[in-house]
Amino acid sequence: MSEEKTAIQKLYEDPKSKNFVNHLIRAYLPINKPQKVWEFEDKKPHKCNVCSHDLIDLGTVIGRMHTAGDEYMKDTIDQMRRGLIDGEQIPREEHAVVKHITHGAIMAWQGEKTTTFLCADCIKQILDMVTTGILMGDKNIVWLTKQMQRDQVFTHFKESPVLDGEEKKEVETIQKHADKKKMTFGDLEVLQQLKAKMEAEEEKQKI
Repeated sequence: MSEEKTAIQKLYEDPKSKNFVNHLIRAYLPINKPQKVWEFEDKKPHKCNVCSHDLIDLGTVIGRMHTAGDEYMKDTIDQMRRGLIDGEQIPREEHAVVKHITHGAIMAWQGEKTTTFLCADCIKQILDMVTTGILMGDKNIVWLTKQMQRDQVFTHFKESPVLDGEEKKEVETIQKHADKKKMTFGDLEVLQQLKAKMEAEEEKQKI
C-alpha cells in the first residue's frame, strides 16, 4: 500500500501550484536558509503557507513564558513527574507549554526572499521531496537545484570584498548569460580570472 502524499507533494503535482512550490524550494533550501521568526512584523496571526497550521513567533513564546502564572509551573512540574517517574506518555495537547504558552500553535520559520511562513514539518517535506526528486531524476527538480547551485557561485563572486564594482557588474552580466544558457568561453575565462584573484587575496590573508 502506497504512503499518503504529503501536503507539499500534493501542491507540487498540481499544475496550478507547482510554481509556488518551486518558489518554496528556492526560499527554504538549502536547509541553513530558513530562520525562526522572532516577531511577525504585522502583529497578526499567521498560518503555515503549506499545511495551514497555526504559527507562533519566538518573541511571543518568550513573552508568554515570562508572564506565565502558577498554573503553568504547576503543570510543568506535574508532567515532569508523570513522564520521568511514572513513565506516562503525555498527549501533546496536554503539555504545559501547549496549554499555557503556544495554545496549539507551532514555531514559524521563514526562508530567504519570500513572504511565506512555514512550520518545520513542511520544510522537512520540501527537503525530502527534493532529495527524492533528484534520486528519481525529476527534470524540474534537477534543473532547479542546479540553477540554485549556480546562483550560489555567482553570489559568492558578487559578495566578495576583493572584487571592485566594475568586476561585480561583469559577474552580473555573465550570470544573465548563464540564465539564458548563452555563456561563452570568454565568460568562463573572466570567471576563472576573478576566482584566481579572490583566491590569491585569501592566501595573502593567511600569511
